[in-house]
Amino acid sequence: MAPKSESPRTPREAAFTGICRMLKDKAYSNLLLDSLLRQLPDKRSRAFASSLFYGVLEREITLQHIIEVYSGRPVSKLDPEVAAALELGLYQLGWMDAVPDSAAVNESVNLVKNSHKKSAAGFVNGILRRFIREGKQLPLPEGPIERASVLYSMPGWILSLWRRDYGEETAVKLAESCLGRPPLQLRVNTLKADAGQVSAELKTAGFYAFPHPVVPDALTAREGSPAGLPAVTEGRCYIQDAASQLAAWAVGPEPGETVFDLCAAPGGKSFTMAQMMEDKGKLLAFDLHPSRVKLIADGAARLGIHCITAAAGDAGVFNSELGLADRVLCDVPCAGLGVIRRKPEIRRKTPEEIAGLPTVQARILDNAARYLKPGGILVYSTCSLNQDENDRVAAAFLESHPDFAPSPLPPVFDGLAGPGSHTVTLSPLMGDFDGFYIARFTKRV
Repeated sequence: MAPKSESPRTPREAAFTGICRMLKDKAYSNLLLDSLLRQLPDKRSRAFASSLFYGVLEREITLQHIIEVYSGRPVSKLDPEVAAALELGLYQLGWMDAVPDSAAVNESVNLVKNSHKKSAAGFVNGILRRFIREGKQLPLPEGPIERASVLYSMPGWILSLWRRDYGEETAVKLAESCLGRPPLQLRVNTLKADAGQVSAELKTAGFYAFPHPVVPDALTAREGSPAGLPAVTEGRCYIQDAASQLAAWAVGPEPGETVFDLCAAPGGKSFTMAQMMEDKGKLLAFDLHPSRVKLIADGAARLGIHCITAAAGDAGVFNSELGLADRVLCDVPCAGLGVIRRKPEIRRKTPEEIAGLPTVQARILDNAARYLKPGGILVYSTCSLNQDENDRVAAAFLESHPDFAPSPLPPVFDGLAGPGSHTVTLSPLMGDFDGFYIARFTKRV
């Protein structure tokens, strides 16, 4: 690792420093990498460091399995610097064809030497050269779940949970879908432009985005980034996954209504709902943390939205001063098992870390119900693929709230959930959606 007093000088040093930090501290990957990338001299260096860092993070279970098979030692017994160098070297050897084997080995050995672990240089060199000598073989366990865990770098407990909820075949396919770069999707700001105008503007700037096959006013792209383009900076579109956009469609707000978004930051669903309201009415967008409330307010200003009021608020605690709403969205805190391909560090979570989430989610949903007018619409959503957080929370809510009934999702959902359904589970297997759950209820008159 680069000495503490020095900045990383190369992409490999930046990635190595970040992986060591992840192994030691479980830091948030995006925040950690951003700080390291800023210290590199050019765009090419930053792109290579990012590919290395996220590639290792995404393939961590696979890489650690290889280390343990080839070394005969548990990774937990290795110094973080040694484990990080091995993971970086193995990832370059196995998954980066453009990197010569000699460079992958030599640079990984140098990283160990420069991190004051010179005595481990021979160990790292030996493991990497053995991997090359034996044809870069990935040794796989026998059982289907254990095999999929290594092959797709997915914790066994997540695979077992998915097998329980969706069956073994789907569980394995979901794990496979969590590898690789996900599509980038945009929402067109219909207050300023239409989808054709925005798509043409982006194309002129060299960024190709096409209409989403299901979600109105959504665009999807396979490569590149629109960050910094005028269409984004001037608020004619913004990045938002199609599944997240569908959560706003499930709410279906009308112009002039009062809408509450109880867990709103960074604000994407609030922005989309405000456009459906034609910026007419009142949309209160809350988040527990004041710093995140500012994200909502700043985003609304950039997009030219005036009907949104952003404020700090605890979604699980009733505030009688707010009055009642026509529609309420609670996109609750969740395990994130539907967005692993975007946030690979979710693989590092444990069953114990997520065990208490359904209780929190049920409390927020119960509180959300108190804000609704008779005849109003309540939408519950998560970005998790875990029925303990999804169907079971929704079913328990209906059982304990006889004043609520299932409400059919809007027609845009017909091809995804079937006409008349009040719930839908989206996944990357259904056409490049993030994993998402949406349930819609109405308060009886």
